[in-house]
Amino acid sequence: MHYRERITIEAGKRGGEPCIRGLRITVHDVLDYLAGGMSEDEILTDLPDLECEDIRAALAFGADRERRLGADPSYWTTSPQQRTPVYERGLPNGRLKRAPARKSARGARQRTGNPPGASQEQVRSPASRSH
Repeated sequence: MHYRERITIEAGKRGGEPCIRGLRITVHDVLDYLAGGMSEDEILTDLPDLECEDIRAALAFGADRERRLGADPSYWTTSPQQRTPVYERGLPNGRLKRAPARKSARGARQRTGNPPGASQEQVRSPASRSH
């Protein structure tokens, strides 16, 4: 079995992260559990919707992604903002697309000087308000 049969990426699910069989369990969740020292049996007990093959698919996906990143020397010489997400380079099947990035609250404040969602009226200093 190839991991492409078990790993899906949907823009509206878990922020476009790679998930196991369309479940809301990401590849990264599984890899984090393994890296944290959990055994396959412990993971399967905690996440009963998973199967042994799902854990192997997550490992294969991670290994393939690492191979692809390592094979691209520009990945290590460009800033993170300039990198094309690996999912947009044509990984596994045509369904793989990364969700568009959201604008951060910090970025909104840096561009306008105001907290996100605040109008000019709300951010006026107390001294400039008339009582």
